[in-house]
Amino acid sequence: MGVTIAYALLLHNRGSLAAQDVLVRGIIGNGGANQQALLDGFFIGETGLPLHAAVALAPGETLRLDGELRLAPDQIVPVPMGDRSLLIPIAAFDTAYQYSDAEDDKGRTARAFIVGQEQEPPAERLAPLRFDQGPRQYRRPAARAAAELPPR
Repeated sequence: MGVTIAYALLLHNRGSLAAQDVLVRGIIGNGGANQQALLDGFFIGETGLPLHAAVALAPGETLRLDGELRLAPDQIVPVPMGDRSLLIPIAAFDTAYQYSDAEDDKGRTARAFIVGQEQEPPAERLAPLRFDQGPRQYRRPAARAAAELPPR
C-alpha cells in the first residue's frame, strides 16, 4: 500500500505587484539517506509535477490550494530504527510566477517539509510514521519546514 498525504497550501503575495502566471509544482519522497538528492533535483527543476496554476494573485491576496501527494508502494524506502521501521515523508513545493510583462521579471519560492505526527504535547520535532505497524490513518498529522529556496 502506498502513502497519500493531503495538504493545504497558502500562497500569499507580499509584493506590491500582482503575481501572474502562477505555477505550483510538487513532489513527495522519502526522508533519509537520499533526501538531499531528492530536494536538489526538485529545486533545480529536474523532478516534480505541476499541481496548481493561477492566472494572477493580487498584492496582499492569499490563495488556498488543496490537494494530495502520493508515494507509490515501490517508492517507499522505510528507515530502520532498532526493531522499528519508520516512514519519513518529505513533501516539497515550488511556486514560480511573473510580476511584470518583462521576460526577466520572474519570481520563485520553494520549500520542503518533513511530514510526521504531532507529539502530545506539541514539540519542535515530529514523531515519525510507523511503517512496521501496517496501513493506518494518523490523527495528528503535521509538517515542519525542512529546507527553503529563498524567494527571488
